[in-house]
Amino acid sequence: MKKYKTLGKYILKGKKIVECADLFEWAEWFEESKNRIIKQETLNNGLEVSTIFLGLNHNFSGKGKPVLFETMVFEPLKKGEEFRNGLYQERCSTRKKAKEMHKRIFEKFKNYKKNK
Repeated sequence: MKKYKTLGKYILKGKKIVECADLFEWAEWFEESKNRIIKQETLNNGLEVSTIFLGLNHNFSGKGKPVLFETMVFEPLKKGEEFRNGLYQERCSTRKKAKEMHKRIFEKFKNYKKNK
């Protein structure tokens, strides 16, 4: 099988971030990976805080480290809806920062009340 070189795609080997040059290797890992989720929690107010490894570099400036982790806050899924609304999002470069970011965002939204 021909290998297709690609830039800005990453996989995790254990907890180590590895750039992946082969598109098919990356796609297979991404589809089958069980360790992309760093942490997910549901707050008492129903919001979900989710931190994941993106697998794609979201640093579009081309300067600095690859941005590979994302924390998002989602509203609860309402009856009849297929998709949840995202309320907030932040991204960072390392697993350590991702864990810190998750904790900080969790604290920020734990007493959140939506304005009606």
